[in-house]
Amino acid sequence: MSPGNRPSAGFTLIELIVVIVVSAIVAVFMVLFLSAPVESYFAQTRRSDLVDSAHRISDAVTADALTALPNSMRTNPAGTALELLATEGVARYYGQTDKPAPAGEELTIGSSAPTFGTLDSFNAQALPFPPPSYQAPYLSIGNVGTVPYDAYNGATVMTPATTRITVGPNPGTPPYVQGENYVTLSTPMTFQAPGAPATQPSVHNAYLVSGPVSYVCNANAANPAAGTLKRYSGYAVRAAQRVPPAGTGALIAHDVSACTISVVPAPAGYAYGQIAVLRITLASNGETLQVFLEAPTEYSQ
Repeated sequence: MSPGNRPSAGFTLIELIVVIVVSAIVAVFMVLFLSAPVESYFAQTRRSDLVDSAHRISDAVTADALTALPNSMRTNPAGTALELLATEGVARYYGQTDKPAPAGEELTIGSSAPTFGTLDSFNAQALPFPPPSYQAPYLSIGNVGTVPYDAYNGATVMTPATTRITVGPNPGTPPYVQGENYVTLSTPMTFQAPGAPATQPSVHNAYLVSGPVSYVCNANAANPAAGTLKRYSGYAVRAAQRVPPAGTGALIAHDVSACTISVVPAPAGYAYGQIAVLRITLASNGETLQVFLEAPTEYSQ
């Protein structure tokens, strides 16, 4: 055969089609084998994100509820917001006949009180408190959560925001007793209790209140990614609950598709206090997580 009649080297059209078909089949199998692990990865990521949100809800609400002022938890009529008064510490005060001497250490309910003593510290910090003296925005005694004995109204069971509270050793009885406090109010306060102005509460607890805290839920069933649960703080105490309040909001959880918040009141005659109950549904791209939380208060009045 002469060089001019030698066939050209290369792929024929049939060979090229066969290669394309085989490559397509291999690609399809690769996609089938890889799509399941990839989808599983993203599904697991969504589930982990929802679980993290549930943990953040539980940790934040439980921590605030434990230190809430007794009988201060309340919800709005829609059941989408929880408000409470956060405390910085609690101490048992000397009531009438508890410590007749020295003078000035007893707190007489129903009478003007500029100073009184407590038999333990408001917190774990060792006395004496370093200067400047420890201050807290409010001091509350005998809050039962109903008018007129309601800390949100502030007239009878909690000092107003203008009152400066100083906590330290009793300057009139050196050396002071280790672990005890002496509370001085810049403006005398007449604390009252239910039943009669001079009735002593059954538990002589005085609470330092740092201020109100709110959890506001904006659920969105149509678009859960837009639904949130936020924590608000840094705003003034108001008699009427505002939703959302005027404070600074911090995002606790997203992907909230449904939310219901309620408060179980403290039964009369029992030692335990209120319980905040949250039912929250978190959803993301077909993944759903139901959160049910009961957050009780640690203190009782």
